[in-house]
Amino acid sequence: MTPCKALLPAALIALLAPATSVAAPAAQPATPLTTGSVRLDIASGRVEGDVCMSNLPAESRGAFVLNAGLNVARVSDGDGKPVGFDGWYDPGVDGEARVYTLAEPAAALCVQYVGAFPLYPKHDALGDFKGMMAFNGDSARFTEQSAWLPQAFDPKARVRSSESRYDLQVDCAGCRFLYLNGSPAIEGAQGRFRSDNARPILLFGGSGPITRTAQVTILNETLPTAKVDALSSTVQKVADVHSRYMGAPLADRPTFLRMVTLNQIERDREGSEWGFATWPTIAMSGSIGNVADSLLAGGEQAERRVQYIAHEMGHYYFGTLNRPQGPYFWVLLESSAEFLSIRALREISGDAAADRYIARLQSTIDTQDKPLPAFDAIDSSSDLGEMYRYVYAPLLLLSLEKQVGEAKMQAFMRGLLAAPSPRNWAELQTIALKAGIDAKAWERWRASCVAGGTPRCR
Repeated sequence: MTPCKALLPAALIALLAPATSVAAPAAQPATPLTTGSVRLDIASGRVEGDVCMSNLPAESRGAFVLNAGLNVARVSDGDGKPVGFDGWYDPGVDGEARVYTLAEPAAALCVQYVGAFPLYPKHDALGDFKGMMAFNGDSARFTEQSAWLPQAFDPKARVRSSESRYDLQVDCAGCRFLYLNGSPAIEGAQGRFRSDNARPILLFGGSGPITRTAQVTILNETLPTAKVDALSSTVQKVADVHSRYMGAPLADRPTFLRMVTLNQIERDREGSEWGFATWPTIAMSGSIGNVADSLLAGGEQAERRVQYIAHEMGHYYFGTLNRPQGPYFWVLLESSAEFLSIRALREISGDAAADRYIARLQSTIDTQDKPLPAFDAIDSSSDLGEMYRYVYAPLLLLSLEKQVGEAKMQAFMRGLLAAPSPRNWAELQTIALKAGIDAKAWERWRASCVAGGTPRCR
């Protein structure tokens, strides 16, 4: 991932009718389980871990990654037997993490480690990004990208097992509250956190307040009632739209996390905001109250906030209930969430708002001077960048809806949710046919909108 990536997919542009029930999502491949304990001290930047991983993918049992600032003391298998490893000398590197190669594969792996990181109590670091293990003097922030927990690693595909179920004890000296992605935040300096759903595991420990409603949790910032109500109301509306359309209740609700970045002085001077989403967490450096202000003010600023929140909430379906894999990974994960967000924007903010958003997407694509990868020829080598994920592929899904109608498109989206990730175009077509899209309509859409990576339907 790129440092300081923009908060909103809409920044690239910055530029639901009641329905029948849906089959339960297909059984997903077994996911790793992360257990053990982590201790940290926000006054010193010290981190210690004694963490085990089990139920590992077969192709990822011979290596793991860990943040380059963390030093491995011991590695053992599930029975406590020591396991030899390489990684001290001339180590492999995967982004923020060092790659460790085991002497022999292990289905379960335990790693003891310790490290320490710089403190920036004046918030005057040269930069900050999602992969940092960030200590700002009164809080600590670690995301899955930082590899603060060991993650199984497939060296051939260079893919981390960054999502995991977990059962973790966390102790944080100096913290007044603790939060792990997918578990309720707790007050205090220690707690045990569990998730039976595979999650990208984010940790935040800080000193600020916690606000809870039925719809949202707000961490590290106090907001007046009117602003909390604005956020809660929007989240409820999005949840209602998504649930009706996908035929499955949206069980997660977002946690809005206000963070003070390591370089907050520079950001305040520039008037810039930065953030990221690790569902169900939406983290931002600026005030969460700014989001509520936009929602209360109405207009295009409110529309963009609605679309963004709806996009992130779409990841409950594509990312949590269904964990995409294979060559269509980015389309299933991000483009599907973007498509759902546009539908929610239309229902919540009106046709004009959705049409304006779609027009901005199309104008962005129209500036491209060369074709994008053809949707019917995607394979494991295809480079599907942000333009493809957030702009082009959502427009393709909208064009399919226009050709086959809302009812069949809804059935198709529910089919994608219920099915294993398609590995090729033929499997994607099979899902479409089961949704009631006939072969002629599918081929007509392919020929007019998909073939050759055309920026507009012919």
